[in-house]
Amino acid sequence: MRGAVAGLAVAAVLAGSAFGQASGQTGRPAGDPLAVTPISPSQAHAGDADVIRTKIEQAGYTEVSGLSRDSMGVWHARARKGGGFVDIVVDKGGRIKPELR
Repeated sequence: MRGAVAGLAVAAVLAGSAFGQASGQTGRPAGDPLAVTPISPSQAHAGDADVIRTKIEQAGYTEVSGLSRDSMGVWHARARKGGGFVDIVVDKGGRIKPELR
């Protein structure tokens, strides 16, 4: 009896975590700058560089240049934000952040 109850408890936990992943929840509100907005497969194949450039510009960067993707699928670029230029990366999850050198 205890084994059956424990099995049901484990199944409920696993189903709950799978539902959270499948429903696209990121754990942060949509307006949070740290919220992850993954790039969909359809976006990744339809003019990759244009999609990434648009995503960077929507994040407040201008004059995006040197946009390239490395062998790991991470995008690198140089863009203006605020008073100067910064090197940025766009990871596979769609997060845009300053590139640490």
